[in-house]
Amino acid sequence: PSGGAKIIYQHCDLLNQLGFQAHPVHLGRFNLDWFPHECSPMQAKQALRELRSDDVVVCPEVIPDAAMPFADARRVVFVQGWSLVGERDYAAMGFERVLTVSTFCQQFMQKRTELPCHRVTNGIDLDLFKPRPVKRIGSRVLYLARKQPELARQVIMALPEPLRDSTEFVALENQYSQQEMIEYYQSAEVFMTLSYPEGFGLPSLEAMACGCAVVGFTGGGGGEHMIDNVSAAVAEDGDTPRAAAKLEKLLVEPDYREKIRQGGTETAQKFGINRMKYELKEFAESLT
Repeated sequence: PSGGAKIIYQHCDLLNQLGFQAHPVHLGRFNLDWFPHECSPMQAKQALRELRSDDVVVCPEVIPDAAMPFADARRVVFVQGWSLVGERDYAAMGFERVLTVSTFCQQFMQKRTELPCHRVTNGIDLDLFKPRPVKRIGSRVLYLARKQPELARQVIMALPEPLRDSTEFVALENQYSQQEMIEYYQSAEVFMTLSYPEGFGLPSLEAMACGCAVVGFTGGGGGEHMIDNVSAAVAEDGDTPRAAAKLEKLLVEPDYREKIRQGGTETAQKFGINRMKYELKEFAESLT
């Protein structure tokens, strides 16, 4: 379980609010406790015992075989990471539809399958993810330690030494709750995202909503909210010298940094949880 598990839980919570019955199904024993949720998970054995013929089983793209025991149910493959699809033929495996989290993933799948490809755009709770300028620490740059940290080191080392020495770089380990992540986002001037490929790029959107100026790679899916020189300072995926130049510009030019910050905050308002809920309702109703 990782960031994608959070979206699965969000979908279940929203579906339950909409009047559908939805449960996350665990294939192992673990506890997802770093974000708030209300839905009740099941173990796979319980889900199989309680399965009804009109149930829908939604399965992550990377483990399609996990859906095979649910052959009596309708099956949907959930593509959060377009790079995880590989050469899999989901239609041949008995899936009837594809669900995606971004326009990029949807278009990617439409080129690779004749199955109907739906999109429920990832969203965030804008009542929680919001700026707190009073908490912002000047010259603090965040990045995720679990996502290609060697690229972050390359970018940092490419900065002029005086600028590098005067900047606080915080590598966030994969150990914080959602609320702790919000507090980190709110404390930073800049969020650096260098992970690619990405199906959506949720951390960069969360950081934008909390008032960070975002810089880095879109990974494909992040291009929906990371618009160069509008809502983010974007470099081509893998181009660390260009990312370093973009980061340097953000750090030394306050007007440019403020422009990107404001553009990011405004862009994030288009990705609220209500949009996600509306699109999920449309998708669920299309299955009835």
